[in-house]
Amino acid sequence: MKKRRAECGKKEHAEAVCERIRAIEAYKSAESVMIYMPIKGEVDVTLLLADKKTFLLPVTEGKEMYAAKFTGALSRGEYGISVPEGAKRFDGKIDAVIAPGVAFGRDFNRVGFGGGYYDKFLREAESLKIGVCHAFQLVEEIDAEEHDVKMDIIVTEEETPWSRENI
Repeated sequence: MKKRRAECGKKEHAEAVCERIRAIEAYKSAESVMIYMPIKGEVDVTLLLADKKTFLLPVTEGKEMYAAKFTGALSRGEYGISVPEGAKRFDGKIDAVIAPGVAFGRDFNRVGFGGGYYDKFLREAESLKIGVCHAFQLVEEIDAEEHDVKMDIIVTEEETPWSRENI
């Protein structure tokens, strides 16, 4: 999956995914949304930055991940991932978290890079959890571990499986 995803990055995939996200009622009403800066072929959700919302980006420090407000200026963070310049922990309510992954299951489980950053963050966040991936990354089932956090919605360029009614 990682190798295949690294070869991806099509603009039309990003546009389709972002339009599907914009169609989600809970996203429409969200005031604060955490997105990610795409790396290694992840779907580019930065197109959402044109929306009128408070956007946050993940910042990792050591074994911890937190959300920081996106102000437009970026610097290089851990693992070479862009983070808000002068990042400070966002202490407000986060309405939705848009999370990347290596693979997602139709059972709403997610496989990340193995560090557990998103799982720990999502476990503590009372936010809508939106998993984002290319269609080929969506498989029938993912073997979950006890610490894994399920997504509420998964969005690909082709479909939007929902795990809960009336989101």
